Amino acid sequence: MGEKEDNIEDNIGELSVNEEDKKQFLEELKNKNLEEEKKLEELKNKKLEEQKKLEEEKARLEEEQKKKELEEQNKQVEHINEEVPNKIEPSKDKSSEKKGTLMRNFKISFIDTAVSAVVSIAALYLFDLILRLIFGYYVSDMKGVFIILFVVILILYPIIMKSSRLNKTLGEKFAKTTSIERKD
Repeated sequence: MGEKEDNIEDNIGELSVNEEDKKQFLEELKNKNLEEEKKLEELKNKKLEEQKKLEEEKARLEEEQKKKELEEQNKQVEHINEEVPNKIEPSKDKSSEKKGTLMRNFKISFIDTAVSAVVSIAALYLFDLILRLIFGYYVSDMKGVFIILFVVILILYPIIMKSSRLNKTLGEKFAKTTSIERKD
């Protein structure tokens, strides 16, 4: 029994040493963690300062760019103002101008409608061909389907053409070129 008591006392002594070592180790860990947190905070502060500097630089550059643009616009306005008094436009007959725009608008709408009709006919026959070859059906009411396709294409045609790289319908393009030729 004596040996067991000695072993227990040795174990208690070792435990007390181990507990003191643990406490010391934990304190060291806390200190290291605090130091690392301080370093992280310092890094964050530095990054925030750098970001603020970058934002200030960007704002300054944008202001300079705006100033340059305003100066360029002012120069252009001054240049235009200098040119405007030199040009005197002859008075035009308003009735002939209205007739010209009326005829021009008529040409534009006529050409656009004709293009829509041709595209509708092509779409109708293509639709009929696809139905016949793939599904074995056919379009029995050609006029009805043509009218539906024509209305849809008539609505979508200007939208598609104005969003394309031409930015004009075919009617506007051809009417403009013919009116320019007449002026020459």
